[in-house]
Amino acid sequence: MNPSPTVLQKISHMYQQMSPSQQAIADVILHDPESSAFYNVAKMAREANVSESTVTRFATFIGYSGFPGMSRELQEMVRSRLTTGERFQLSRNATTVGQQAVLQHFEEDVHNLNLMMERIDLQAFERIVQLLLSAKRIGIVSSRSTLSLGMFFDFYLNLLNKDTLLFSGEPRTVDRIHRFGGDDVIVGIGFARYTRFSVDCLEVGKKRGARIIVITDYPSSPLCRYADEILYTPTGIASHMESFVAPLSLLTAILRSMSHQDSDKATSLLHDLEDAWNGLGIYVDSDK
Repeated sequence: MNPSPTVLQKISHMYQQMSPSQQAIADVILHDPESSAFYNVAKMAREANVSESTVTRFATFIGYSGFPGMSRELQEMVRSRLTTGERFQLSRNATTVGQQAVLQHFEEDVHNLNLMMERIDLQAFERIVQLLLSAKRIGIVSSRSTLSLGMFFDFYLNLLNKDTLLFSGEPRTVDRIHRFGGDDVIVGIGFARYTRFSVDCLEVGKKRGARIIVITDYPSSPLCRYADEILYTPTGIASHMESFVAPLSLLTAILRSMSHQDSDKATSLLHDLEDAWNGLGIYVDSDK
């Protein structure tokens, strides 16, 4: 029996069917669930720049009897998360402002992981794994700061014997997107601020019939309009830098699930690769 979807999952799943006013409310909640959980109707309306009646209709639209029911579920989710976080009690060991800042960074990453777990669509996750396993060729679109994620994903997909192409914005790779068609999958990885290159690549891939998987932060992401499947993962922290802890964890989970689906084949391939690595002297023994 599948667990009931959380309020954040409901909002994410229904986002594309919402009116612009409803999407404005959804954005407020998805961007800051901790604060919005304790808004009353009037405060939510002001934050989203909509009418109070629109807020009430929004709660009904996503399956609640009214705003209080939606608000209660949000508050229960937030209180549960805070209770879990309090178990760490890390701040009591920090004796300086600098140490407290370091621990705060870790806590923000833990928060992002928890938020991703609350929003993740496990059925979509499994469909994505199957798409990647059956794909003839896999394209990975990632540029600027997300290039590191694309390179990680590309490296380990190759260890699973998948034929991959990494589209990073480098001129020599761009034209290769025209090789993709109906038997292929393109994975777009992008977070705010979204790059024009990533959006354009997904648009071309979609026109050529490739299946599009998107890993992004919000349903309002421009990458979503081309997606066949979407997984959401937060990256926001109190810094000019994004945090890629949650996206990296998600990509790792996809790769692990792919290897578990055909463990015998993966084991045989890794043994063959290990022989090749030894012959090439790729790695150095730790005792040398």
